[in-house]
Amino acid sequence: MHQTLDGVSRAALCRYVFLIFYVLSFILPFKTTAAAEYNIYSYHNTPPFIIRDGEGLSYDLVRYLNKYGDNRFQFKLSVLPRKRLDILLKANRDMIVPWVSPEWFGMGSRSRYLWTPSLLSDANIYFSRKSDSIDIKKMKDLETLILGGVLGHQYSDIDREIEKGRLTRTNAPRERNLIKMLIGKRIDIAIMEESSARYLVRAEKLEQDIYFSPHKHSRFQRHLLINGYLPDVHQFLNETILQMAADPEWIAIKSRYELSVEIN
Repeated sequence: MHQTLDGVSRAALCRYVFLIFYVLSFILPFKTTAAAEYNIYSYHNTPPFIIRDGEGLSYDLVRYLNKYGDNRFQFKLSVLPRKRLDILLKANRDMIVPWVSPEWFGMGSRSRYLWTPSLLSDANIYFSRKSDSIDIKKMKDLETLILGGVLGHQYSDIDREIEKGRLTRTNAPRERNLIKMLIGKRIDIAIMEESSARYLVRAEKLEQDIYFSPHKHSRFQRHLLINGYLPDVHQFLNETILQMAADPEWIAIKSRYELSVEIN
């Protein structure tokens, strides 16, 4: 029989080494598995959600979730067009979509996908020039005005009135362009998501030039949509979002973007 230098057989030495590692695996706090990575796909590519590469509320959300993932969950943000997102959803891809509402995904979306509690309160608001400030309390108040909106953004009640020939709407390709159209007097009043409007007005230093109507067109809640079979991720996101409302770190993040501290 072949012997090691100290006289112990190779088989016995292997058993001793295995036993040592087996015991250490219970004693030492080793973490041998890496956190699972999940894709967050967002089609919101305008401020405050995306300002530039690596900066914006969507990036802050991902960093916040990764911080509290407890080495179990890590998230990666990808920005893509809405049409591409719809294709991935139709293919039943495992994915998470931030800043969305069930009403935007058709009939049955509340049961077709999993949803977290509300992450952010938002609204569609009217705003005008302070020199010609306008309050819109009912749809009829728009009839003599040129309304500006962002191309592709739909509002069912406004769209119906436009089809009937009662309203006039001019579109801008992006949110910043819409504000420039208003300042340049190409439109009388604009409609936009409040989260974007307030952030951009401050970023462009136009607080003294823009008037926000206190009568909002509509209010909505932004959630995380979860597609596929991700029960553990859903539970983690639910628990995390519920505690965010009182977390000074998240409140400070929201305040940087001119967002209300109210979440639920």
